[in-house]
Amino acid sequence: MIVNLAPTLKAVSTYVKPEDLMLQRGGWVYFTASWPDTHKWCRDKTFEVDRSLVVNYASSYIIPGGDYKDIDLSNAAGGVKLYPTGEGVLYEILLGLKPGEYLVHVYVPKDRYIYSLAESSMTPNVEDPLLKYLGALRWTDSPHNCPLIKLYAVKDMPAFILRLYALEGVDFEKVTIEWHVNKCELKEIAKTDEVVKRALHVKWHEELRGF
Repeated sequence: MIVNLAPTLKAVSTYVKPEDLMLQRGGWVYFTASWPDTHKWCRDKTFEVDRSLVVNYASSYIIPGGDYKDIDLSNAAGGVKLYPTGEGVLYEILLGLKPGEYLVHVYVPKDRYIYSLAESSMTPNVEDPLLKYLGALRWTDSPHNCPLIKLYAVKDMPAFILRLYALEGVDFEKVTIEWHVNKCELKEIAKTDEVVKRALHVKWHEELRGF
């Protein structure tokens, strides 16, 4: 799942630390019923965060102007390896973007956009002069010193792919991403209406499409 806090916090003038936006011990999490059988351990269940630990990391990529690079966040060969390796663990990943002339498109899995519109032609395309801006994130949407884009990952779920596109007009662009990975160990708790209502809902990615 992906969460964009920018619309909520765009009017907030105070400085916000990444840890202020993260799950903490005692927080409640609900995985919706749309999760598939491959994730029975969490599907339609509620959990409490038993332990959490934030791990910071950064990676940079040099991209020619008008070109792009795909970054796989999963543990696959060649991936950034930001996913858990065991059940009962949720990684909350905050995305901090350093300033630059570039766009970021989000897929999950590869070639399946989150930020698109229902009409079939309204799909992001970095090779189209207009559609490259459709659903694109800029560094101002999730600055490195106040990251507002959050991704949620569990073991063996489809890979988040970030397509980093360097805008025309620059010879090369250095895209630097600061990752703040909040490792959350989960403890299952009784599913009640009150818990489900108050918990963070972690949706299966297909719930964010088709409307």
